[in-house]
Amino acid sequence: MRRSIAIFTAVVTGLGVMLAAAPALATARGRDGRIAFRRYYNADHTRGDIFTLRRDGARERQVTHSRRTRLATEPDWSPNGRWILYQVARHGDLDHSRLDKIHSNGTDRTFLDESCQAPCRSDGFAQWSPHGRRIAFQRQSGPVDNPTSLVALYVMRANGTHARQVTHRGASPLVAHRFQDVAPTWSPTAERLAFERVDRTTGHHAIFTIRLDGTHTARITPWRLDAAQPDWSPNGRWIMFRSNETSDTRGNVWVVHLHGNRLRRVTHAFGGNRKFGSGSFSPNGRRIVASSSPGVGDAGNADVYVMRLDGSHMRDITASATFESAPDWGPRRR
Repeated sequence: MRRSIAIFTAVVTGLGVMLAAAPALATARGRDGRIAFRRYYNADHTRGDIFTLRRDGARERQVTHSRRTRLATEPDWSPNGRWILYQVARHGDLDHSRLDKIHSNGTDRTFLDESCQAPCRSDGFAQWSPHGRRIAFQRQSGPVDNPTSLVALYVMRANGTHARQVTHRGASPLVAHRFQDVAPTWSPTAERLAFERVDRTTGHHAIFTIRLDGTHTARITPWRLDAAQPDWSPNGRWIMFRSNETSDTRGNVWVVHLHGNRLRRVTHAFGGNRKFGSGSFSPNGRRIVASSSPGVGDAGNADVYVMRLDGSHMRDITASATFESAPDWGPRRR
């Protein structure tokens, strides 16, 4: 369930009404469509592909067909439902991954990472802007033969050009930095990003927000939660995230308001026997999809679950012996 970064190895009463009050405007505008997710092929999680299915678990389709030495992971639907953005890592090494996009039917795979030139080492955890014109992502930079690196947020055009740094502007990739910024998500207005910041000194994680010009950085979750991989609700009222990033056995889905108030837990796994992973809001804002382990198959393997905004009516939609996670709920294709 944990992500690899070199250096750091790293709801509720009334909520449904508020989230459904506005049209879906965040990363996937429109009515609910199919759910994309990653399926691992091996226990080491170094090989895998992107699949999609309906919210009832029916009509599963394989989208990517990676080679036996590659991992396709972290899918994100375009706002029009035509493309899926994802990252590709040889031998599952996310510290040296690149970004691709592909049509939802598995055709027209397109490389988007021409801008990742030395000292760039890896791009990943990318997300479309609400109108599909830009992409936000994390970039790891630094010497190839040196563990020192800079991990910052970038924004580029949807065709992969004009990459521009948002966080840690002017910082050198040749020296160690205390904070690493990862996993960005767009606000519905495309004026801000929410993201996960890693404090390498303490080992904690928290959710921050920032304007696209790199100003007005604000922390919105307490460090003690070890919050990770945020997703912005369609109407902009809530930011969802998962807690306990550094644990493989415990963690829940939470939501919080933009300014850090009304922090609430959506799922209620306790005792170190269940771990909820990353997920997303549905395009119409009425449900959540997230992974959770263990699923119904082999011990430790995750499945993908759909639930209401208060965590009720949870349903396993993959229910297999393999490890499925990193779900993203897409809109119906326009």
